[in-house]
Amino acid sequence: MQVAYQLARFVRAALTVLLLSSVLAPRAHADAGDFQAMPGLWKIVTHAKGAPHETVAWHCVDEDADPWASFALPPPDASCQRSDEHRSRTSLDWNMQCHALPALHGRVAFDSPEHYSASLGAEGAEPLLRVDGRRYAACTSPKD
Repeated sequence: MQVAYQLARFVRAALTVLLLSSVLAPRAHADAGDFQAMPGLWKIVTHAKGAPHETVAWHCVDEDADPWASFALPPPDASCQRSDEHRSRTSLDWNMQCHALPALHGRVAFDSPEHYSASLGAEGAEPLLRVDGRRYAACTSPKD
C-alpha cells in the first residue's frame, strides 16, 4: 500500500512538473532536422503501475522548444537527479536517482514526428510509468 501511495504521489508530481516546465522552461532552439518531433498540441496519456486510471494532459510544444523540457519525464521532486542524458534524432534516454526510489531509467522514443512512447522504471523491471504522446493539431494561442 505504501508503494502505491508513493507511486501515485510520484505520478502527480511528475505531471505537475511536466506541465509547469513546458510553460516556464527557457526556450532553446531545436532544429526540426535535429530532433524529429513536430510542434503543436500534444495529448499525453500516462499509465502508472498500480494506478486504477490513466491521466490525460494536453501540452502545447512550440517550434523552438527544447526536447528535454517538452518530452522527457521530469524529476518528480528536488531529491531526484537526472544523469547520463543521451539524445538522438528520435529518442531521449536518461538515468534518474531519487532519494526514496531505486535507480530509474527513462526513455522517450518517437516512431513518427507526431507520436512517441515513453517509460520510466528500474532497469529490467516493468516500468513505473508508461506515457503515450500524440500530436493532434497546431497550437492556436499561447493558452493552448
